[in-house]
Amino acid sequence: MKQLVFCLLLLCSSFFCFSQGATKTEIDWIPLQKAKEYAKKYNKEILIFFYKKDCEYCDKMKKEALSDMQVINLINNNFLPVKIDSRTKDTIIYNGVVYGNQQPESSGRHDWRHDFYAEVASFTRNNTAQSTTPSIVLFNNKFEKLKNLPGLQSKQLLLRNLKPYVLK
Repeated sequence: MKQLVFCLLLLCSSFFCFSQGATKTEIDWIPLQKAKEYAKKYNKEILIFFYKKDCEYCDKMKKEALSDMQVINLINNNFLPVKIDSRTKDTIIYNGVVYGNQQPESSGRHDWRHDFYAEVASFTRNNTAQSTTPSIVLFNNKFEKLKNLPGLQSKQLLLRNLKPYVLK
């Protein structure tokens, strides 16, 4: 009888420990298409994190800012977060225009930037259009670009830049 009670207590405690109300320890990245659907449905803004493989600053931002609990909570609670490789071969539709990566698969190379990334993550410095990774781009619920946050963002800078876009 004691073993049965012990097993029931163990089972119940594990259920409560892993309930839905548990604090998230990482950002809940979702696909872009889902984010676009949910943005309209729930009136939420979309946050896209552009990165590239073997990018030192992308890895640093992931480790230092995007893994911080305060940043995780702010993003998960207020945005629909999407993570996109700036070199992806996926087709993306933005404002009725189809964007892709123009580098042929047959080239064997994977270093050509995606046209969507070049379009929305570009910024002007010294009268020259540029883009960099990492970059965060914010969109409203109609998938209209609100803000581009290019380059490595520290935890403090990222929080300061995101807070004005938190819907009340």
